[in-house]
Amino acid sequence: MRVAPRPSLTLEHSESTIDSCRRGDRAALERVLRVEAPAVERLLARMIGNAADVEDLLQEVMVAAMVGFATFRGHASVRTWLARIAVKTAYDHLRRPLRRERATLRLVASDGDLVAPAPEHVVDDQRLVERLHRHLDALSPKNRIALVLHVVEGRPMAEVAALMDATVAATKTRVFLGRRALLRRVKGDRTLCELLSGSTTSSGKEKQV
Repeated sequence: MRVAPRPSLTLEHSESTIDSCRRGDRAALERVLRVEAPAVERLLARMIGNAADVEDLLQEVMVAAMVGFATFRGHASVRTWLARIAVKTAYDHLRRPLRRERATLRLVASDGDLVAPAPEHVVDDQRLVERLHRHLDALSPKNRIALVLHVVEGRPMAEVAALMDATVAATKTRVFLGRRALLRRVKGDRTLCELLSGSTTSSGKEKQV
């Protein structure tokens, strides 16, 4: 069982709309961000998990985009630009001391319950992602985000590196360390083990998740 890949189709906004956004046209900004918000929310949900936090972080991303759209140069799509903002916002959130303290408490509470559910309970991809999120707090923020972007989102290493403003080599290391740590935690969950192990072939080449 694999997590469904992210949609590959994106809406191309017209140059006139983008120019209006750069000039601070609030109506144009709201139109563009309203279209892109669902994709940003899905990305945040996969990196963060907690629905209440995702809602707050989505607002942070949208505000940052409205303030910073004048700097958008069009070298990548609006969606990719927003994804970079979302990744940075998620990283800052995951590094907050209070949030890390709460995560530690959740880990202590759940460590004794790492057995996989019966196969009939694995009903869809969302349930699989939810099970994965139970263990992601064991990872450092950088390793967590890199792993989610590559393994769950199915993004190539080079794209993950660009979104995280890191080198490909550093990104590969983060994914490797994140995968190794999670495989130790989920060894009783065959489906999660397959997900975590299945993003590379035996020759080490990437394949789509």
